[in-house]
Amino acid sequence: MQRTKILRVLRNICTESTHQFYSNQSGHCVITCKNKKLNHYLGTRYNNLDTIPLASKGWGHSKSKGDFFIINPVPDSDYKKPYIPFTELHIKPELIKTLKREGIKAATQFQAEVIPDMFGQDHILIGAETGCGKTLCYLLPLLQDIAEQERSSDVLNTPRILILVPNRELAYQVGEMANILSEPLNLKVKIIVGGRTKSIMMNPEFEEIDVLVSTPGAIGKLSTTGVYRLNNVQHTVLDEADTLTDDSFDERISGILRRVPQSRIVLISATLPKHLPDSLKPIEPNLTQIISPEIHKPLLHISQKFLRLTRSGRVSHLLQIIKSSKEPFVVFTNRNETCNWLAMFLRESGENCSNINGDMNYAIRIQQWNDFVQGKTRILAATDIGSRGIDTIQVKQVLNYEFPLYAADYLHRIGRVGRIGSPANCKVTNFVCGGQEIDLVQQIELSVRKGQALSDVDGNITNLVQRKILRKSRELY
Repeated sequence: MQRTKILRVLRNICTESTHQFYSNQSGHCVITCKNKKLNHYLGTRYNNLDTIPLASKGWGHSKSKGDFFIINPVPDSDYKKPYIPFTELHIKPELIKTLKREGIKAATQFQAEVIPDMFGQDHILIGAETGCGKTLCYLLPLLQDIAEQERSSDVLNTPRILILVPNRELAYQVGEMANILSEPLNLKVKIIVGGRTKSIMMNPEFEEIDVLVSTPGAIGKLSTTGVYRLNNVQHTVLDEADTLTDDSFDERISGILRRVPQSRIVLISATLPKHLPDSLKPIEPNLTQIISPEIHKPLLHISQKFLRLTRSGRVSHLLQIIKSSKEPFVVFTNRNETCNWLAMFLRESGENCSNINGDMNYAIRIQQWNDFVQGKTRILAATDIGSRGIDTIQVKQVLNYEFPLYAADYLHRIGRVGRIGSPANCKVTNFVCGGQEIDLVQQIELSVRKGQALSDVDGNITNLVQRKILRKSRELY
């Protein structure tokens, strides 16, 4: 029987009431508007018949250019502060010692809610806001589980945990953390991504492997040719499951899942698809769902500014913001072409800038990413390939030069700041130019004023135009 567990990590920021409209203007100002009459305060309540005032309501008109509103951080973000000892979650002492060396001294409330369920054997879906520590939620219990079992010494290239991720950057990030945690347990981790599959097939290496982290295209090819066997996989993790279950990955994921019928399935995501693909339908009746109450809500512990601009006015505003900041900075675009142009423009303007998008040669892309992570460049221009799951705790500001068209993309982009371990006072700036962008801005503003989740978040790709855009901007191998 399907079981859904709703976590109660945070108090509701704003409470929707069926009683009269009430505005407490002496409280914390959650939304600051250019027109002060439209400010929104903590504790404001609306009934179901109220017309809720929106600062962005008139942004379709040409005279709205120059208007803005700001979502201010709400002073209630204790849920991100670690305070639950890992000993209470039955984590092995050697793992706790390793975590402390990495600066992780205790579990968050969310991690404490999830980890006990991960020690079970049910198929499980974990849905929670970005930056709350979901990777540790599955790595700690799964690694500990297989460490307590005896490894078959005569079985090579046969992992016991398979972790699938949508892109290479995330594969190396998850693989690095898995390596760190596996060392005291004497477990072997292997990372496989695209670009070398042909050479691996021609000259395969055979070794003991406990954990395999891979992109779908790479392990799909190598398991089909028999270089890696998946018949002993006990746990299959789909990290960034909303992306991995959309149409652009469906065929590859289906092929892999057919090779692990014996495996327990773990789905991890910051945005939930409205429906599971056919390949996951068999597990749906036995799928335990652990859902954070803050999922699909705009993050309220970071500042978010929305600027109504003309398209030609974005460049000057971009330079002004970048010149006024010395912190690590991520600029998002919707298209690969814009990403490349933006990086070139910023370099010509004297700024050290890296850029990553799906059209780039992988060797160049990983070098660009490493330059940013290592601090050789301060600015990263990226498409949505840089928004999924990648840990960017050094980043203090995100700017959406091209505002996303879909709610899921917005939530993932702003999740690059305000993560566990991120600097204080993180912020997001959004350039909004018109059309579908304004529609999404109004949804975001409405969700904050009502204290509710965004109403139209879906990781699945059902729109043909969106599917084509994603296939160009994502690395599928």
